[in-house]
Amino acid sequence: MIFREIAVILAGVLGAWTDLKTGEIPDWITYPLIAFGIILGLLEANWIGLGSGALVFGIGYLLYYTGKIGGGDVKLFAGIAFALPFYIGVVFILPVLLYSALTAVVFLSVFYTVKLIRLKKLDLNENRQGIFNAIIVGIALIAYFWIMLNSGFFQMQNALVLAIPMFFALIFMALEKSIRKNFFAKTIKIKDLEEDELIAWDFLPEKTKKLLDLKFKRIIDEKLKAELKKEKISEIPVYRDLPRFAPFILAGIVLTILRPELVAGIFKIG
Repeated sequence: MIFREIAVILAGVLGAWTDLKTGEIPDWITYPLIAFGIILGLLEANWIGLGSGALVFGIGYLLYYTGKIGGGDVKLFAGIAFALPFYIGVVFILPVLLYSALTAVVFLSVFYTVKLIRLKKLDLNENRQGIFNAIIVGIALIAYFWIMLNSGFFQMQNALVLAIPMFFALIFMALEKSIRKNFFAKTIKIKDLEEDELIAWDFLPEKTKKLLDLKFKRIIDEKLKAELKKEKISEIPVYRDLPRFAPFILAGIVLTILRPELVAGIFKIG
């Protein structure tokens, strides 16, 4: 249904534009998309589509709660899943997620690695654990791709679609601590904290971690702000100026619609 595709592309374009300008994806973009998808799903009795949208929202909320993804991104992904459940024989959100992640890791890895080098803030010693982790994951990925290619599950084209971005992802993983420290981590006074700020857990003092006992929670809300004030904690490290992800979601939408054959061997499209 062409209206579904138009709605998803329009929401993706608007989401990318507002995210780049303001750092947010407003509800006036995501809520109508979600409502549009739910209404069509009910009219068509498409329970699988409605279920997949609900599942995406549920998983997305858990990721948001633990600080892995922004709330606006979650609602945009959920809206996409509701509005366009299937495309050319596959659950549409799956290749969108894949393409979004792949384009993001390539761009962000190159951008921030170059920036670290230009600013002379590339500290390999500081990133020892990250480099070790990247080497271990890299060895595992080499074994994985070798098995997939030799078993015939992947064609070389499909393997390259994944392998090249994974290489850049390993670079980002290796240098992640320096990237977070130099570009995102900011120490902010409690009175200046904004709603839904992301706690910079890696830079939070151990004493504060034990005192707050947040478990998996990484998002600042009014309840947590009150607790911080109660414990007389005057400031806390948070992540600010994080990369805008909506443009990569738009890239995922467009690539899935225009070039589904690139992931044919992964999601069996076509």
